[in-house]
Amino acid sequence: MNVEALPISTPVEEPVDILFLGNSYYAFSIDPEVREFVRNLNKNKVGKIVNFGTAAMLNSTYKKVKAEADKAGIPMDEREFHCRGEFKGVHKGKPDEADMQAVAEFARKIVG
Repeated sequence: MNVEALPISTPVEEPVDILFLGNSYYAFSIDPEVREFVRNLNKNKVGKIVNFGTAAMLNSTYKKVKAEADKAGIPMDEREFHCRGEFKGVHKGKPDEADMQAVAEFARKIVG
C-alpha cells in the first residue's frame, strides 16, 4: 500500500479513510494499549477501522475491537484478517510467509 506501518504509540494526526489495526489477544481480551488507542481515536479523522491479527488459541479480536470502536463512534469494516500466531511453542513459526502473503492480498482487496 506504500503506507508506513506505525505503532499504536503514534497518534493518528492526519485524516485516514481506512485504518488497518493489527492486534492479538492478551489475557482473553485485546491488549489494554489497543483498547486505549481505539478509545482515543478522533472519529473525524478515521473513516473506518479494518481489523487484522493473530492468536494462538482464539479466533478473532473483531468483537472486542468493535465494542471499543462503537464507543469512539468509528465504524468497522465487517471484513477482517486473522491467522494463527505462535505462543509458547503452539503453532510454531506462525505467522509464516504464506500468512504474510495472505494478509497483503487481504489489504489489497480492502483498498480496491
